[in-house]
Amino acid sequence: MLYSFKGYIYPDIMDTATDHFSPTLISLQHYVGIRYETLLWICRIAYPLALVSLILGFCTRVSAVLSLFLQLLLLKSIHLYEYGVDGYTTFALFYCCIFPVGYIYSVDNRLRKFIIAPAHDHWLILLKAHLCIAYFFSGFDKVIGVTWRNGEALWKTLHSHNYYSLFSLDFLVNTPFFLIAGWGTIILEMAYCIGMNVRVTRMWWLGAIVCLHLFIALFMGLFFFSAMMILLNLCAYYTPYIDPERVRKRGF
Repeated sequence: MLYSFKGYIYPDIMDTATDHFSPTLISLQHYVGIRYETLLWICRIAYPLALVSLILGFCTRVSAVLSLFLQLLLLKSIHLYEYGVDGYTTFALFYCCIFPVGYIYSVDNRLRKFIIAPAHDHWLILLKAHLCIAYFFSGFDKVIGVTWRNGEALWKTLHSHNYYSLFSLDFLVNTPFFLIAGWGTIILEMAYCIGMNVRVTRMWWLGAIVCLHLFIALFMGLFFFSAMMILLNLCAYYTPYIDPERVRKRGF
């Protein structure tokens, strides 16, 4: 329904609204010279295979580069439907291309006989800086408007047309819950850089951020977005503090 010529918007029509720089299925078809539907099926099979190979850590770098290319190819082919999580997925795959992600938990590491990764804090500076900037401006965007400061934005979000929740929070309408939750979100995001990079507060702030995204998943239905943000936060501020020597001694 999204990609084929019988989809909601025909791909050749959607392609006219692209930046004409990013790869799309239509543009790639002209270079490889095969039918569009055949190319689509190849990508639909190759993309999950590349992702599974990346998860297993088999030919990690090659799998990461291929996954990133296919992600961009498929995403830009339906760019009118993309939203924030698609960008973060692209960023995550880019980091997989440049970070030493296959040095510990991977098939490649098995083949290398437990070669432990070198100190990788310098690799994570980019990811940490990225998250700090993203959260700060997300919080800044909220604080300059009145709706997040008085709780209205959260109330409207939970009652939008795509409302999804495990149970209704309407019983909290006459309580300061939405006001406190709005300000709590602003503080968590704007002070993210401080809270996450101070040793005393790191684990508490990380737990609060994870709870925030769990709330978004359970009460707003943004499961993929929440999972992606939790994963990025754990990669930046939890896994770097795991002792790889202890992992090696466990005989993984």
